[in-house]
Amino acid sequence: MTLIEAIIHYTYFIMAAIMGLLLLRNFFKREKKLGLVYDIVYIYCVIPFLLRVLYIK
Repeated sequence: MTLIEAIIHYTYFIMAAIMGLLLLRNFFKREKKLGLVYDIVYIYCVIPFLLRVLYIK
């Protein structure tokens, strides 16, 4: 059971890292919707991924 938990745990972090990197990449490569409100929304979406990577709950 511990092995399965470890696999799920690391899979979750890998998925969180991929989603966080995709969000950051799209944040810097945007051509439309360049307003401050969209910046806040992107950062609001990236923060949970960063917290998970840094082990902050």
